[in-house]
Amino acid sequence: MGANQRLGPGRRGAGAPGSARPAVVTGPKVSPLAGFTVAFATDRRNHEMARWLSAEGARTLGFRAVHTTPQPDPGAIEAAVREALTQPVHEVVVSSAYGLRLWLSAARRLGLLDRMVASLAEARLLARDAATADGLREFGLTQIWSTAAATTEDLFRYLLAQPMTGRRVVAQIEVDAHRELCLALRASGATVVEVATHQFGPPTYADELRRLGDLIVRRHVDAVVLAGSTATVNLLDQARADGRCDELLNAFVADVLVVCPGPLTAAPLRSLGVSPVLAAQPLPRSLAATVLTELPVRARVVDIGGRRVEIRGHAVVVDDRLVPVQVGPLAVLRALATHPGRVLSAAEIRARMPRASHVDDHAIEMAVSRLRGSLDHSGLRGPDLVQTVMKRGYRLAV
Repeated sequence: MGANQRLGPGRRGAGAPGSARPAVVTGPKVSPLAGFTVAFATDRRNHEMARWLSAEGARTLGFRAVHTTPQPDPGAIEAAVREALTQPVHEVVVSSAYGLRLWLSAARRLGLLDRMVASLAEARLLARDAATADGLREFGLTQIWSTAAATTEDLFRYLLAQPMTGRRVVAQIEVDAHRELCLALRASGATVVEVATHQFGPPTYADELRRLGDLIVRRHVDAVVLAGSTATVNLLDQARADGRCDELLNAFVADVLVVCPGPLTAAPLRSLGVSPVLAAQPLPRSLAATVLTELPVRARVVDIGGRRVEIRGHAVVVDDRLVPVQVGPLAVLRALATHPGRVLSAAEIRARMPRASHVDDHAIEMAVSRLRGSLDHSGLRGPDLVQTVMKRGYRLAV
């Protein structure tokens, strides 16, 4: 066995996903997520999931919903050190050299450093990257494994692909989302000791969470990916502080897809009556794959004037043409599409729109006009598709 060996891919891994005139996109096939907006609530603004889904046509928005402090809770980490030494350890996941030093410093303060190092020497050591492996070597540990991806998530993915019943895992975690991975290992039969070398709390500034909540309430996003339980709690706490928690929950129930890596992240929402969609595995690629699977099927398809029209988050697809449409006009189109061919009054349209109290009859009239304009710019006849019935209201031509 070499000093720093590569782990194989395992038997089952997560699937990979992925007032100007409107720009009309044409082609033999519109990208599956074109016309949809996906928001990510994670510990950083730029996440690789956004890049994968952008490649599938989505418009993506990143929000820092969690502030990570690179300092452990003294009581929690000392308790984890003691628990790790109660029984032999089979697998050790090490996320960073810095976190390893914090972990072993806690063991030194307790007078347990030698026992801790000896326990690690008897286990299989899974290091995130070369720097982490070097940190282990500083303590005389040489039998170290890694993966080609050089991510902590890939180490967990490898373990989740193995038989874990009866195995004891000690995991050094420094990202809130890693808690879901530990829970997944427990569900597969392993005993897991979490050594949290970082603390997770609300972001330093509330503006990002407030802006995300506003976009959700206004239906300016079609899906939200919550990357960990702290992100969920922080989003809900900010909505309560802003007096709009009920509006946020209503948006999640009625219109906005919520995707979570696992039950820990979903629990705060479930307790309030929201049922998020869970990824097959609590891994970034599995989360992205879930969005790619779930979001397109939420589009409404209607036959208008003999043409197939697919209504997406902020656009419509007509005859393989992607036509961007503003939020208000698109809300009118969705309302009319609930009963194609039937005449709906302005009041009936308004009743079917989110935040109806902010809309009056004049706003409906202007939204219909802008909707027709958007369809006209695509080469379609807007007035032919969205018809006015004098003194009664509007309907879709079917």
